[in-house]
Amino acid sequence: MTTALTFMDELRRLPADQLEETADFIQTLIEERRMRRANMIDATAGSLTGEEGEALETALAECSTVDENAW
Repeated sequence: MTTALTFMDELRRLPADQLEETADFIQTLIEERRMRRANMIDATAGSLTGEEGEALETALAECSTVDENAW
């Protein structure tokens, strides 16, 4: 069983109040991740040019895409 499926099973067993608390925690993690990513991008903005900058932009776009089949 994959890690995601294990967590899904655990989430199904949680009482409603704990499920809501867990959802809030996950949302906080997601927001913090976005802020860290934005800060890293801001910190490195302008330091790459040409081909390196395009490669980074492509890599970031690929990281932002969720492959539902991979879950």
